[in-house]
Amino acid sequence: MVSSLSLFLYENFSFWTVKDQNEKILAVHSATFPDHSSLLDQLITDEFYQLDIPIKVFVHNTAFSLIPGMLFNNSFLQTYLAFSGDLKDNIGFATPLESNNIQLVGGVDKTLFEKLSNGKSNIEFYHGATAFLSYCFSEKPNFLNQEIFIYLFGNHFYLSGFSKQELVVFNRFEAHTSDDLMKYVFGIAHQLKFDRKLCRLTIIGDVNTLSLSKEWGNTYFKNFRILQPKSNLRYHDGPHQIQENPVLESRWEFT
Repeated sequence: MVSSLSLFLYENFSFWTVKDQNEKILAVHSATFPDHSSLLDQLITDEFYQLDIPIKVFVHNTAFSLIPGMLFNNSFLQTYLAFSGDLKDNIGFATPLESNNIQLVGGVDKTLFEKLSNGKSNIEFYHGATAFLSYCFSEKPNFLNQEIFIYLFGNHFYLSGFSKQELVVFNRFEAHTSDDLMKYVFGIAHQLKFDRKLCRLTIIGDVNTLSLSKEWGNTYFKNFRILQPKSNLRYHDGPHQIQENPVLESRWEFT
């Protein structure tokens, strides 16, 4: 029996997972699209998205801001999003992370928000980085004193920096070559005064697009690893094949 659906919305790719009452994934559907209108055309005809079941939508875009939990006020969502640029037509939302110590504020285009929500009695929106950040926080006990963690997806990546197991920097960047990626890593390492002989650089996700390898990483950092993320998801036979895709949410979902 279908009980819930999670939709993961990347720039030109999306997939959605359907779970049973035991939180086990029954099915996975995916779509590529040139624009959101094309995606919506596919979604509204999908047998599972047509159901009025609880839905979580995770949006990977540039509309986000991290706010300390003690300073967060839900009335100022648009103000927080203004840090990301001109987002006047965005609908804001926030997600508490790390025991409410941090709020990840995200936003989504108003038209897309309304069309995805049409006919849904229980739908929640999250910024796509919630999975990455929650994964990082789950790994904190294993972090070194100087840690840079990256999730690559296509020509974009999230980067988090941890000093003594505490998050000190987080952002999203664009990279079309391995040199582009390393320029950002060097900049963050310099900003945090990290020593490349002591700092550990970890990369998860789509390493093939930029042709990254262990040998490549070790030319820059003594402690370098390409990691296959651990999983907090359970699959029925069949849909588990999505795990062959390097997207983080095929193995780890924010809960």
